[in-house]
Amino acid sequence: MQKKRFTIGDVARLAGVGKVTVSYVLNGRGEENRISKETQERIYAAARELEYRPSAVARSLVSKQANAITIVFQYANYFRAGSSFVNELMRGVCEECVDADINLILHTRTFSSPQEEADAIMDGRSDGALVLRDADDPLLEILHKRQFPVVTFFCHPNQPNIPFVDADNVSGAALATRHLMELGHERIGMVVGSPGSVASNDRHQGFRQEIEASGSGYNSDLVVSSHPPESYQENFAKWFDAQRPSAILCWSDDVAFTSIKVLHRLGVSVPDDVSIVGFDSTEDCDRHRPRLTSVRQPISEIARSAARALITATRHQAAVGPNVFPLTLDVRESTQEFKPDPSSTKRTL
Repeated sequence: MQKKRFTIGDVARLAGVGKVTVSYVLNGRGEENRISKETQERIYAAARELEYRPSAVARSLVSKQANAITIVFQYANYFRAGSSFVNELMRGVCEECVDADINLILHTRTFSSPQEEADAIMDGRSDGALVLRDADDPLLEILHKRQFPVVTFFCHPNQPNIPFVDADNVSGAALATRHLMELGHERIGMVVGSPGSVASNDRHQGFRQEIEASGSGYNSDLVVSSHPPESYQENFAKWFDAQRPSAILCWSDDVAFTSIKVLHRLGVSVPDDVSIVGFDSTEDCDRHRPRLTSVRQPISEIARSAARALITATRHQAAVGPNVFPLTLDVRESTQEFKPDPSSTKRTL
């Protein structure tokens, strides 16, 4: 049988006082409200006898401060993806929350409408939201219009007044593309993400700008999408067979690892036949064979900076710190100078 949960009213009746008096005492405000020590001791004794625990939600509704923030991804499955990117992101957010003595809530439920989802996020358990969503996601605008503190990270919103913390993805992708061109590659392909991904779109923009700046014509046939992920390997194999790029920029490390696996299955050597560049430069890049050349994104620092900006906003203080982080390129083993040997790309599909 479930044990009865006593309320503040039960404590008040046992102590012979009003509920407001109990609330003041149990929230540490007995002295400032001139409640006698005898009455305070009686209230504490009643609470112990009933094993009463104040409701955090009820307390936050009174104080208007839950001392917690919520992290919201595009899909709840991101929390269990197990990718190095998500692991680093969560490490940065958790470190900041621990240092700031703030609880972190994971937003994992699915809702039928953005309005219903916003209601759940704003139910009093959280003071603000860290959001990684597509640029046109309606949830952002709803939360912003309701004046709920929001900071987006690893993306930037369409609404100009919503603060964000992101990487300079455009210049990062341009840097990677330039590296491949300096190695002598002319037929460079790119694997992009879902159409709504802000990061993928920015990286595609940087790729295209660098190709066009070099005087080469941009060729959309040399771009393939990793979305949807369940059909990517098959689509990538067909695309590579048709286009035969000598180098490929992948919009994420995880996509680069998958692409290399497909290429190996096709009998294509990386980097002897094809050079590959990833994006994120997580620790997995050094464990992979070949070690992956990748654009380094300071994932943990970005996540921590975003959490700090949100916590600052929930405390009604001016946000500080950079909102766009510069990127660098870690050159490893998956890229090398172009070798114009047609026989090196022979394989069996």
